[in-house]
Order: sequence, then structure tokens, then C-alpha cells
Amino acid sequence: MVMDLLIPFTMAGFGKYLIKNPPKEINQIFGYRTSMSTKNKDT
Repeated sequence: MVMDLLIPFTMAGFGKYLIKNPPKEINQIFGYRTSMSTKNKDT
């Protein structure tokens, strides 16, 4: 049961962290990862 609850709590924890501390720049880990969207901030 502990392992079944570990994943949802981990996802909620990462969600709260990313809401409070969003990434400053476009990167390949968070957000849209298409080649067109990572070319520059305008696209």
C-alpha cells in the first residue's frame, strides 16, 4: 500500500515545486520539447 501511494504523492510534490519554481529558460526536460518550440522564445 505504501508503494501504491508513493507515486501520487511524488507527482503532487513535483507539481507544487514546479508551480512555485518554474524553469527560467526553455529546456528539454520540462515543457514542450519539439524542435520548433525550443528554437527561441517567440515560437
